[in-house]
Amino acid sequence: MRALEADRLDRLFFVAYKKAVRDQDLAAIDRTLRIMERRARLLGLDMPVRTEMSGPDGGPVQVENVTVDELDALIALTDPDGE
Repeated sequence: MRALEADRLDRLFFVAYKKAVRDQDLAAIDRTLRIMERRARLLGLDMPVRTEMSGPDGGPVQVENVTVDELDALIALTDPDGE
């Protein structure tokens, strides 16, 4: 399925690319870039995004032990459908 989608994107790319290069059409250039981005995501060509978490003022994240009852109470506070 991935190969089929890549082939479809390739076909769309070449249509948009020809128009972008031949006519210097800005909309076609944007479309070409979007197709390239989609193809890179499909094929895993982009580097994964690294996310770093930190606590207050860039310090370490505090990890605390909580009981099941405390966790249930926190979920109840944040659950919009909670009763």
